[in-house]
Formats: sequence, structure tokens, C-alpha cells
Amino acid sequence: METPIILVTGGDGKIAREIVKTYLNNNCKVIAIDRKENTDEKDFLENTNYEYYQADITDINQIIKIKEKIEKKYKKITHLISAAGCPMQTEVEGLENVTIEDIDKSIKLNLNAHIYVTKIFLPLLEKELSTNKSIVIVSSVNAIKCFNLPIYSAAKAGILGFVKAMTKELGKKQIRINSILPGTTVTQEEVEMGEKFVNYSYKPMMPFGEFTRTTDIADAIFALTNITKAVTGQNLIIDYGQTA
Repeated sequence: METPIILVTGGDGKIAREIVKTYLNNNCKVIAIDRKENTDEKDFLENTNYEYYQADITDINQIIKIKEKIEKKYKKITHLISAAGCPMQTEVEGLENVTIEDIDKSIKLNLNAHIYVTKIFLPLLEKELSTNKSIVIVSSVNAIKCFNLPIYSAAKAGILGFVKAMTKELGKKQIRINSILPGTTVTQEEVEMGEKFVNYSYKPMMPFGEFTRTTDIADAIFALTNITKAVTGQNLIIDYGQTA
């Protein structure tokens, strides 16, 4: 059986690092793309199944160049996990204060870039002979509930529509597509740092009194790609009931 090849965009972000770790621990080849020059994660760099490319996924030409490199070396990919994204600083205070420039940047990063990578890397997914091949896009609970990030929310909601619209087209190619909607997500290190790092003011209002961990997100994505193989066209909320 051939080693699955997993492509992770936004690959050096805190959620994506956990995703990378999960697939490496399951003997997969992981290719990470991030706009940072390189990662400082030693465990990844010392793993022969890990490969890192610097690229800005809002730049179509940069994505195409990475796609060509991967195609030349591996011919295909098995799963695409599109995890890049973040809100713009000026929108934290709402629509009145967000700049026009940041509106464009947010839509391009948090929606357009996910569509770009899906389109550009789709031919490599089609070359995977296994019937277990898929796309998972990271959206956010901001897509379905008000957390005062209007542009980010609009972009993340766009992902939900894109996933639904692509389900039938990709199904004909035996490719599944889903999105996940993480709630407020913290690493174990952030939890240990306590309130000086994480705002716990609304934690008691959450049904479980818990924030989502990066490990929860990675586990859910792994399940979507490797376990729940009948699931496609779905937008999975992972938030410990935060949006209930």
C-alpha cells in the first residue's frame, strides 16, 4: 500500500501544526505550505516524511509553482487540507473601523485562497488511484454565529457554500469534500499559561466549560479523511457546544 500524501496549507499555524503532527504519527507523507520562510518545529524538520514550502496562497502564481514542484516529485496527492486564515486586526472593532484594504485582504485569504488551492491542486487529487481521497477546508464558528468579525465571518460562511456546491462535481471524481468549523481553539501550552494568555471570561457559559483544543481539530480532520469515508458535503462544527 502506497504512503498517503497529505497537503496542508497554512501549515505552520497552531491548528495546522497539530494536523501535521497527527498525519506524521500515522505514517503519512506531509507537505506543508505556509507564507513563513520556514518552520521552527524541529520534530517536523527531522522527519523524512515532512516537506515544507514557503508560499503565499493568496498569490495564484506562487500556488501554481508549488503545484508543479509537487507534481514533478510525487505526481499526486491523497488529501488536501486547506487550513490557512485569520481575521484582520482592523475588523475587531466592527465594520465601521475596518479598512477597505483589509476587507479585500480578508476575503482573499479566508475565502478566495481556499478556492484557489482546491482548483489548482485538484488535478493532483484526480491522479490518486485510491478511492479514499478528499478535501477538508477549515472554516470557523464565526460563519454561523455573531462574534463581531464581520468580514472574517462572511469569508468563512462562503466556505460552507463552496463545500455544498462542489459536492456533486467532486463526487463524480470520487473525491469527498467537507469543512470543519472550530470554536475558540487553544493549544495545551496556552491552557497551561492560563488567563494571561486565554480570555476565560465566557468559559463558564459554555456547556462543557471547555475550549476546543488543537488536538480535537486534528482528530476530527483525520476522521474525515480516513475513518468516516461516507461523509461528504458536510460542515462539521467542533466547539464543545459554544454555538449551541
